Amino acid sequence: MGTRTLPTRPAIPAWKIILPVLGAVALGWWGYSWATRPVNPPLDPAARQGSVAGDWATLKTFGPRTPGTPGHDRTLDWAQAKLTALGYHVTRDTFPLDVWTDGGATVTGPGGLNVTGRALYGSQGFDQQGRLVAVPGDASDAQLETLDLQMQLAVTHCPARPWGRFAAALIDRGAFGVAIIDDCPVTPALSRAPATPLPMLVLDREAGAALEAHLGQTVTFTTRTGQQTVQAANLVARRVEGQAQVIYGAHLDSVPGSDGANDNASGVLAVLDLARRAAGTPDAERGWFALFDAAEFGLNGSRQFVRAYAYPMEQTRAMINLDMVGVSAQPLGVAATEDLLPLIRAARPGLREFEDEAQSTRETFGRSLGTTGLSDHAAFKEVRIPAAFLHRGLDGHYHTPQDTTLTPALVQDAADAAWTIGQAALAAPFTPRAECGLTGRNCH
Repeated sequence: MGTRTLPTRPAIPAWKIILPVLGAVALGWWGYSWATRPVNPPLDPAARQGSVAGDWATLKTFGPRTPGTPGHDRTLDWAQAKLTALGYHVTRDTFPLDVWTDGGATVTGPGGLNVTGRALYGSQGFDQQGRLVAVPGDASDAQLETLDLQMQLAVTHCPARPWGRFAAALIDRGAFGVAIIDDCPVTPALSRAPATPLPMLVLDREAGAALEAHLGQTVTFTTRTGQQTVQAANLVARRVEGQAQVIYGAHLDSVPGSDGANDNASGVLAVLDLARRAAGTPDAERGWFALFDAAEFGLNGSRQFVRAYAYPMEQTRAMINLDMVGVSAQPLGVAATEDLLPLIRAARPGLREFEDEAQSTRETFGRSLGTTGLSDHAAFKEVRIPAAFLHRGLDGHYHTPQDTTLTPALVQDAADAAWTIGQAALAAPFTPRAECGLTGRNCH
């Protein structure tokens, strides 16, 4: 008698396994997305009672705000906490930044000459030998043209013009290196040296005297420099569903070695005041408040912002940039794109108007030297966002360690002007840009 195969259970169709698994994955993803969705923090009523003067009393204790310094990180934490307390969802958009570092400088020569100093900010490390010649620190460009600097090493005392630019003028006329003797009664404004491998260095008074004893002799300049990568970050405060119809912005960093009271703690304080004014009102749903980082290194933060938020900015009617508004070097002024000027004139009659200057052809700190390329509104103008730049001009402590004070009432006045302009922009007719990117490159 033959054997008979016992019946077996039919195989389970694959779909009966796959569908429950997919359903479980979808449910889990939905749960995760719901749990991690951005939410608006509660508005702390006490946060609305703050003031420009009170904020300045805290901010000025942090010291310089150059990326990579403790004061920079404390400013980010403090500003983020204040904006969160005002009911805004705050993102900290970090990005790496390469900053210049000084490895020291030496000058060696005959008779045992060996003095040390520091590299001029922004210069590159290099060794160069040549004959030492003296150059007056107050020499004009016309006077420099009469000097024989070809293949020479120049030494000068406390240049009358920003050091980076004076060193650049000497290099342009053939010098193979520059030594600046720092015997200035007041620390001069900081400017970046040109990006050249020729050595540029700074010596104190004693080292400079030792060097000048060797005028006419052949000496060697040596500088060592490098780069360090630090973390910079923009702070962007907005309501979760809020539209970027008006963007109020300012840069939060300062130049190395400066507390940056006017440049640009004043702008930070103004943006915080504007965020406080809008908090808990319908205006909070129509405005974004941004603090840009690394502006002093080339508008890095505002350019990062423009790239990251191109889609929301299709709704942007105006970007208002506040920079150096706490010291009255000049009356409060505005430089604005042509589409905003009539609106500004009607909203704030009598406001001083100035034109953005052309970009500087040489890398340097100083938005005033090229306001179209070296202040944060420029990044928005480049992508055709209507922009206004509120500014009180250069004061005598610009980009120096002496930039330690500001007037809260002037900051408040600048914030009032920004608010008036923002309200006028919101009330004016506006046609949103097509939803295909600011430059049109994403259109299909």
